[in-house]
Amino acid sequence: STFEEGSWVWMPDAEHVAVPCKVLSTFAIGSPGKLRDEQGEDYAIDAEKSKTLTPCEEQCLSSKVDNLIKLNDLNENSILHNLRIRFKLDKIYTSVSSILISVNPFKMLPLYTPEIMESYVNGIRGKDPHVFAIGYQAYNNMMSENSDQSVIISGES
Repeated sequence: STFEEGSWVWMPDAEHVAVPCKVLSTFAIGSPGKLRDEQGEDYAIDAEKSKTLTPCEEQCLSSKVDNLIKLNDLNENSILHNLRIRFKLDKIYTSVSSILISVNPFKMLPLYTPEIMESYVNGIRGKDPHVFAIGYQAYNNMMSENSDQSVIISGES
């Protein structure tokens, strides 16, 4: 099997678990190769390291994916990378179907203003993932289905 020029791979990384890199020239798994990460840094990898590379869907590189269920290849690397690039853009909320992931920004963000809350009171279709959307969905389901709802909040900060 080979990694084709122009394709993307996940390269193991001590700090980020894996980083996406573009293949600069076609090479076989188990052979030396050349890669470039998203910051433009080039890597010459040896035959042994090339065995640790895994394919990366280019779709995973976009911060526009706000619901990870839309990814063609949902895996640990794509989840962590998407959360990382969204975090850098102060997009701390990301969905995985009906699950909301929140990453602590460790700074104040204008996410809870009356204007933003009001925008979610009027519906969630087409809006970014947000804790207000979870409240809206739970309330609407309770009223329309006439059944109890629960919201589980888990994690640490």
